[in-house]
Amino acid sequence: MTQTKYRKNPDTKTTYILEETEKREISVKQYENITNEQTLKWFRSLGGLESVQRGYTSRGYLITKLTSKNPNRKIKVVRKFDFDSTERV
Repeated sequence: MTQTKYRKNPDTKTTYILEETEKREISVKQYENITNEQTLKWFRSLGGLESVQRGYTSRGYLITKLTSKNPNRKIKVVRKFDFDSTERV
């Protein structure tokens, strides 16, 4: 998983400034917890914005990108998932 964190550009309405990028390996269980429909609904109920992008992977049609914005839209976190074809979901 590659996690990229952005902060809202104070000079414009729609652009973000890159703060940090982190790449790490996560387990299948962690992926399932992050992309679970109930988890996404819970964050949306708090006022955040959760948008998913699905794509065809070596494991099937799964979430490949998850974009999260906090309730005041000042911070955006983009999580991109790369799949190892040897491990099964």
